[in-house]
Amino acid sequence: MIDRITILGGSSVYIPEFILSVISHNLPVREIVLQGRPGRKLEVVSAFCIRLIEKAGFPIKITAETDVSRAVTNAKYIINHLRVGGMKARLRDEMLPPQFNLVGSEQLGAGAITNALRTLPVVLEHARIIESVNPQAIVINMTNPAGIIVEALSRLTKLTVVGACDLPRVYTRKIATVLGLEPAALTVDYVGLYDLGWIQDVKVDGRSKMSQLLELLESRQEEEFDYDLIELFRMIPTHETGIYFHRAEVLKKQQNCARFRAEVLYEAEQQILRMYEDPYLCALPDLTRQRNAGWYEETIMPLIHGFEGSEGVNTVVCVPNNGSIRDLPDESSVEVPALVSSKGIKPRKVGTLPRFLKGVFWAVKESDRLTIEAHLQKSFECAHQALAVNPFVDSVVRARKYLEKVTKLESFDLH
Repeated sequence: MIDRITILGGSSVYIPEFILSVISHNLPVREIVLQGRPGRKLEVVSAFCIRLIEKAGFPIKITAETDVSRAVTNAKYIINHLRVGGMKARLRDEMLPPQFNLVGSEQLGAGAITNALRTLPVVLEHARIIESVNPQAIVINMTNPAGIIVEALSRLTKLTVVGACDLPRVYTRKIATVLGLEPAALTVDYVGLYDLGWIQDVKVDGRSKMSQLLELLESRQEEEFDYDLIELFRMIPTHETGIYFHRAEVLKKQQNCARFRAEVLYEAEQQILRMYEDPYLCALPDLTRQRNAGWYEETIMPLIHGFEGSEGVNTVVCVPNNGSIRDLPDESSVEVPALVSSKGIKPRKVGTLPRFLKGVFWAVKESDRLTIEAHLQKSFECAHQALAVNPFVDSVVRARKYLEKVTKLESFDLH
């Protein structure tokens, strides 16, 4: 029996999907603590979660908590679900970089770096509290930019930290559909850096199905597959990887964008929150399901089941490299297949990167390292260096102008 699971950032309107996943899996947990800032949102979301539990007759306690120390005490699993600055901050990460001819994103490039500078102080302070009151807890990170957050937590604390990876699962399911198989039948050779991922091979019963998969893809058009890159490199890239290879086209689309993704999500969240306020609502609204937040059911829940079981679960996680990818430093966070069990996390040895990936991956990880140093040293110069070497940033001059602008808007403590 798990005594407590705590969710930092527990006022998200998508947390009820996690509660329903706990119920559907009959997860043996006594209490789920939703930690968030004081106010209406936390109260509304926690009250709705309680109604879901009561309707299902599931024996679990839902607690709303604003104090981080009280929230994380005695929690076996702490899910980091924070979005520092809320959806409005994400909108700045998406909308501001294109004004400087830079790709906008909360996970990649310029937006990811400023997202990290905003988020690291809060996440590391929470980590300090966890270390002082509950150092044995397992921290599951969902907060973006995931690679930088996991690397910082792994380097700067002694906590057990693992990053939940959603895209490998999404692409494994798509590939299984193309092959006419169940996802569980596939062994996927995946290598990546927080969503910048590639599927190098797909095996069934130890035999490669990659050639068959590529032939099938050539004869049909499937959404979310980048056929230009598949044909060029004979590997399957994630959507985010495609952004790097189509930077000019993506930037042009963003600069002509009428509504950014963050704006759509913000409006949806406000509508969902109003729905949750209805004291008679005891079922998840369709608007919530439209987000397709499958990461709880298909990513977080398998991780917890893995840690709880002796046999473990094979999945893709974001963890310190420690030799999994020979070409990258051990302290770098990477996304690789791993066996997650009650004995811990055992990453698979991926080996050497394909030669065309080495330069890009090295540049991304150096940018991540400099971003963490910028936070630690409160250094504008380090932040500027992080932008300058990042593969999604092609101008040191525009990088500086962007950083000057965002530093004023965000009141970053950089000098």
